[in-house]
Amino acid sequence: MPPGKQASPGEVAAAPMAAGARLEAMRHRVRLSRVAVWTVIAAGPIALAVAIASTPTTVAAAPAAKPTAVRTASAADPGGYAQLFLGAWLRSSADDAMTAQAR
Repeated sequence: MPPGKQASPGEVAAAPMAAGARLEAMRHRVRLSRVAVWTVIAAGPIALAVAIASTPTTVAAAPAAKPTAVRTASAADPGGYAQLFLGAWLRSSADDAMTAQAR
């Protein structure tokens, strides 16, 4: 190669160093992501072991109280609304000039 087209020694050293720094940063990110994945995978069995090893809690029954009347609002049947709407829609006529649909 002619000497005019050859890179100077300073330019040659800068390019691999920049690429090396980028590769090192990528390696650190890959290592960090691997550690994060293994931590998440290990968290499940560790939580299960802690749950099994912990002492069971005893639940005491609440004292029997006098029953109270509970008022519940009955929800309307949505099928009834759909049936009413469909019936009104099928009975309507766009040909009648006096209906709201025609207007």
